Amino acid sequence: MAKTIVVYGATMAGVAAAAKAAKNAPSATIHLIVPDPVDYNGNGCCLGAIGTVGGQNFFDIGWKKIDSGEKIFFTKGSFNWWESQMGQHYSVDAMSDLLKSDLTKAEYGGRIKIHYAYDITGIGWEASHITEVRLCHIKRDDEGIVQWDTEGSDSKLTITGDVFIDASESGRLTRLSNFGGTVGRYDWPADKLDSDERGSSGKARQQVASLMFKVTGFDMTDLREDLEVANQHENGVCSATGGKDAYKDKNRKIYQFNEKYGPKGFAIKPFNMAEDGPQPGVEDKNKEWWVNAFLVFNVDGRAYNRDLTGDTKNHFPKDMRSDYKTVDDAWRDARRIINSSEFEEAIRDFPGFRDATVVKENGMPVVGNVLYLRETIHSALSSSARANDTENSNYALRATDFLEAGTADNRNYAKRMGLNAYWIDVNAYKFEDLKPNGSYAWPVTEFVRSDVAIPDLSPTYVPYGAIATNFVLNLLIPGYATGVASLGWAAARTIPNQCVLGDAAGVAAAYAVNNNIDPLNFGSADITAIQNTLKNSGALLEK
Repeated sequence: MAKTIVVYGATMAGVAAAAKAAKNAPSATIHLIVPDPVDYNGNGCCLGAIGTVGGQNFFDIGWKKIDSGEKIFFTKGSFNWWESQMGQHYSVDAMSDLLKSDLTKAEYGGRIKIHYAYDITGIGWEASHITEVRLCHIKRDDEGIVQWDTEGSDSKLTITGDVFIDASESGRLTRLSNFGGTVGRYDWPADKLDSDERGSSGKARQQVASLMFKVTGFDMTDLREDLEVANQHENGVCSATGGKDAYKDKNRKIYQFNEKYGPKGFAIKPFNMAEDGPQPGVEDKNKEWWVNAFLVFNVDGRAYNRDLTGDTKNHFPKDMRSDYKTVDDAWRDARRIINSSEFEEAIRDFPGFRDATVVKENGMPVVGNVLYLRETIHSALSSSARANDTENSNYALRATDFLEAGTADNRNYAKRMGLNAYWIDVNAYKFEDLKPNGSYAWPVTEFVRSDVAIPDLSPTYVPYGAIATNFVLNLLIPGYATGVASLGWAAARTIPNQCVLGDAAGVAAAYAVNNNIDPLNFGSADITAIQNTLKNSGALLEK
């Protein structure tokens, strides 16, 4: 009987997983569910989640400089292919098109079925297995809230499957099955948490989100003060990073904006940005840039307004913090602020932004169609061991695997699926983190985790146990819910590292259906076979 693999989440990790599954399980059907409010026909920017739909067109790529001065890169596989075609900075539409073309190759014979703008309303469950996902269309209303769309004969859909992959940012499929993990930074040492995050009833914070926005009129030649990096890359796309001094200057409108809106959960941070791909024939002053500079605090990445009532109200997180917003409310409120003259006046105090304006369509700013979430949930090894100060005991990838890469992570070598390669970059968890000593600081990693010494980049072995879960026999998790301690997630959350997990999940899912074995029951010979397939497909498993 033909087998079916279901991938939830059209992140780049999800696309990688779907493609690897189709390539390595030639008789299987692969269903890719896109839980983002995109065009139902898959036209325009639809695949890639925050890396395209969300406007985050600036890959954070880890590298290490050797004695000769050469930079060594450790991320290969699917990500290396996409980056080689598009560059580190790219057009979000062109990247989405590339992802789609990779899923619709003739060699796959149409076996990858893409379901645009659907989300999960329920699952089937039997004997510790997911048996099906029940789906409904979603759409964004005029206020910016994403709703269930029950109109039309195809508005609802049920997909049965043999192996399921959660490559999403929300971790919804994992959470609705038999989740045994934690939310946000709950596993941190208690003395690094607020009092209401501690203990068995503690409700942990999640890393701050961002809403990407577009500007035009940026002047890269205007090297006022602290424009740190202004580059033109091989594909003709420019990028820029800077603004640290302006961000801290009490005489700037940026500072004034943050003093007003920070306590309300919004702040402007130093920027990183990239042109929206090559724009031939367009004058530099008229080119459009995607900008990562607007922080949105107190967002629960698990919470969506469509689950507040109706048939899915039991899916709304019952342990949501009272001071947190849903993803929908946060997106809507952030867009309103970006639309204000106060916001535009503030960002003009950044170097190069003196004549910049926020790009608008139909009177509203052009922003990411999804919120750029940085953290949601983490799968743990044991549900009974969930507690503060468990970051080095209850996760397949521990904090020390990143803090002491090269020694502590050697325990994962035999079951390695690839390498994680990025610096530990803990973003803020609350507005107060931006002012650790009464003055604005950036970055904030050293302040929020002052108890550890953050090392230079050294690649970390990622074990198979990070994408498998002890609580579901046929679920693989290369998305945000993967089995990584929160501190380690600050390095693992970048798109290149997620693509490494996606490749591994796709190959593992194919191996499972080809051999009729549940992913949780793989033995050492099965792991070796998966490693060999990954190596043959261009993955890097050695440091």
